[in-house]
Amino acid sequence: MQENKQGESSPVKIKRRNLYYVLVSACALIVAAAIVLTVVFATQGMPGDDPLDPGLNQPENPDDGEEDPDDDADEPDEPGSTEVVFSMPLTDGTVATTYTFWYNSTLNRYNLHQGVDFKADAGTQVTAAYAGTVESVTDTLLEGGKVVIDHGNGLKSEYASIDVASGLQEGDTVAQGDVLGTVSAAADTMGNEYNEGSHLHFGVYQDGKSIDPVTYLDLSEK
Repeated sequence: MQENKQGESSPVKIKRRNLYYVLVSACALIVAAAIVLTVVFATQGMPGDDPLDPGLNQPENPDDGEEDPDDDADEPDEPGSTEVVFSMPLTDGTVATTYTFWYNSTLNRYNLHQGVDFKADAGTQVTAAYAGTVESVTDTLLEGGKVVIDHGNGLKSEYASIDVASGLQEGDTVAQGDVLGTVSAAADTMGNEYNEGSHLHFGVYQDGKSIDPVTYLDLSEK
């Protein structure tokens, strides 16, 4: 085997030189990566310092577990939280016409009877079925004397064909069972239910719409 010419590097020396370059490059990359990580951690903090890290124990809020006395004071009572149960608007009477489609002999037509009629003698006391505020007191040809009570939360009750109690007026506060008036004599009530004789027309409204009074009234008592 012939020797390499003078001045030419041997294959062994070339391989060692290449290995040296690889090692130097690897060291340079490691140093560069270390510098980059150092800069990132210095500016953003260590991963464990992330305030959004769920694994961290966050400092306790000094207000946790303490009730603000003003919280409940500012919150209004929820409407409808108390069950509404009507009492009978009169104690001496019988159910004549319920909330149904019927023939009105006075007007000679069929229509929805928006309420319950209680037949009773003239002079029978009529009482508030539930507590509330008197919204109106009227006396018209079609309905005779009428009282409307606002019970709150859009619920109202009306009492028609009655002689309204003296002194009762709009804005008065009434309790359940307070006297509103007495059943009118049929001859004195030339209204839209004149042929039905002396009776109390009791109606109930929710948010301006008539509803069946049995929603709040137990007719089995009569």
